[in-house]
Amino acid sequence: MRMTRLTTAVLATALGFAGALVTGPVAGASAQAGCQYKVVWPTAGVYENPNPNSVVVKTKYAGDIVGASTCEGASYNEYGYVLVATDAAADGRGWIREGAVVYL
Repeated sequence: MRMTRLTTAVLATALGFAGALVTGPVAGASAQAGCQYKVVWPTAGVYENPNPNSVVVKTKYAGDIVGASTCEGASYNEYGYVLVATDAAADGRGWIREGAVVYL
């Protein structure tokens, strides 16, 4: 009985370490996933939709860091947009002009 408890304890500890090794890098990778940008224009609007006629839901300023968990882009005529996360948009997804930001 004592040997069984010892074996179980050793096995549980070993599996615990193995689980930490397996999940550690994955958690780190997901934290780094996505895209971040630095605003370079003096002011840049965050649009509800990737369209210059869309509602501006927020304004960002030079030096602000913006981004989202995915790297998405969109275009409307000659205008390019990148996705940014924002609570100000109805769906949590805002769009900022591509020229207003630089990729970090």
